[in-house]
Amino acid sequence: MATYKEKVGTSVVNYAGDYPGAVEGELWYDSTNKDFKYKYPNVTTSGSWRTGNSANTARAYAAASTAGTQTASIIFNGYNPTDSYTGKTESYDGTSWTEVNDVNTARSASAGAGISTSSLNFGGNDGSDRGYTESWNGTNWTEVNDMNLARRELAGAGATNTAALAFGGKPNQAETELWNGSNWTEVNDLNTARRALGGVGPSTAALAFGGQPGKTETEQWNGTNWTEVNDMNLARTALAGCGDQTAALGFGGQNFSTSAITGLTEDWNGTNWTEINDLNTARYYLTGSGTTTASLAALGKTNVPAGETGAAEEFTGAGVAVGAWSTANAMNTNHYNLGGVGTSTNALGFGGNYPPGDNFATQTELWDGTSWTEVNDLNTGREGVRGGGTYTSAIAFGGNNPSTTNVAVSESWNGTNWTEVNDLNLARRSTAGAGASNTSALCFGGDVLPASPRPKGETELWNGTNWTEVNDLNTPRIVSGGTGIATAALCVGGYDFNPNTTDATESWNGTNWTELNNLNTAGYGLAVSGTSTAALAFGRNPPATQAVTEDWNGASWVEVADLNAGRNALAGAGTTTASLAFGGTPPAAGATEEWSGSSNVTKVLTD
Repeated sequence: MATYKEKVGTSVVNYAGDYPGAVEGELWYDSTNKDFKYKYPNVTTSGSWRTGNSANTARAYAAASTAGTQTASIIFNGYNPTDSYTGKTESYDGTSWTEVNDVNTARSASAGAGISTSSLNFGGNDGSDRGYTESWNGTNWTEVNDMNLARRELAGAGATNTAALAFGGKPNQAETELWNGSNWTEVNDLNTARRALGGVGPSTAALAFGGQPGKTETEQWNGTNWTEVNDMNLARTALAGCGDQTAALGFGGQNFSTSAITGLTEDWNGTNWTEINDLNTARYYLTGSGTTTASLAALGKTNVPAGETGAAEEFTGAGVAVGAWSTANAMNTNHYNLGGVGTSTNALGFGGNYPPGDNFATQTELWDGTSWTEVNDLNTGREGVRGGGTYTSAIAFGGNNPSTTNVAVSESWNGTNWTEVNDLNLARRSTAGAGASNTSALCFGGDVLPASPRPKGETELWNGTNWTEVNDLNTPRIVSGGTGIATAALCVGGYDFNPNTTDATESWNGTNWTELNNLNTAGYGLAVSGTSTAALAFGRNPPATQAVTEDWNGASWVEVADLNAGRNALAGAGTTTASLAFGGTPPAAGATEEWSGSSNVTKVLTD
């Protein structure tokens, strides 16, 4: 029998404790705990939905390119009280929705098939049931030959605008029609007549499930006939789905027995349905596209608030890497309320306060990925200072020294020394900042204590020579978190005195601030790293100093693994996959932690 070394190429390492050099799958012996151990990647064990950016027009009874993806899909038609029947079409790129050319005949309750550049729109109702069919080429809709049977609330399947399947519909139809790119042909019926059902897959291998009245039945299409297979767990109508005949999701809808609107999601593995994590917003008459590992749900009708919605959600399947914080070497000075810029391997921390008492720091420290080194000081010691840039090209601005005096001082860092440059227009402390270098930065928000009102929304743009006032934040605030560059920044959380902490998130596009989805946990004194579309927010206060970390995808915040040491008034640098948290209080200890977007689980071998 081969030895471990002969199989793997290395001997079993003897190490006292958790072996830091272990690679994935490598076995070692923990001599302290007298156990054999190995590491494997920490990944999610189930899929989940995450809120995305809403469509421009809220509506229900819409259709979608069912074979589209989570990053490339279109929605079209629908109904809402304002527009009545609508032909509006919107394209999704994985982040935002864009209005494109309308359908020729506005209607609701039609079905869709295809992808974002090659879709088919068929059936529907505009006051009367219709058999209208329109083909999408990525730019325009073109009217083509009608269906044989006019109907609404039908389901569709198909990969392009030249191959589609239509089945079911109101009033409780079983009829199935096949589209060949020119004409519809009647083919064999569903076994169970129904309407408002889910449908996915290509035109030769489709899946039909759920529907009204109160159906759980699932049927598979083989290109010729429908065959009944195992039922869904919940009888519901007006649901949506995505995937194909061997791997599908069914989500949302209305519970036929109770009339309750549901966010229930079921996963089909080719044989059985299994309940998994629900949609965040329960709804019915929604749309779906994508796969079981990356799907998109949009639009629909909800109870809270009642009415049509434009809300979108993205589903990510199991197996996603789980991030984690690890403790690293502390700063030389126990800074808090400091400024910071850079990456997880090359960062700069400057200014702040440190105990005992009030000491307005001039100290600057450089992080090289392993340890902190003191480098040349700021010219003006202060706390509440913020900055933008990199470890070789940064700008520091604002702050206070002493506690009653706000400063407008700005200093430019060239990788070796700080040089005083032109001041901010408004002297203030505890602002937030963003920027790419010492010639391009943004300062926003801040505190003008002892003046009143304290929280400010003023935003100033730095061009390497002067600060220029630009458009204000929507929510004036102090000690918020900021990240990004001068033309694309993010302002997160803070203290707004209305009444206290805020969870508000705003995005800067180079001209204006726009309110976006809020943090899950309101707080101030947090740090933020990353970009305006992919960020990490960590630490904060109150009610007690928190270790909360949240991940931003450009649309919503999701809580991820906490800091090891809860704190506020800290600084951050890096990205959503590799970040650095440093400084903060209480206690003021200069603590440093490194974030990795992936982590390992240590497994102990047992008899």
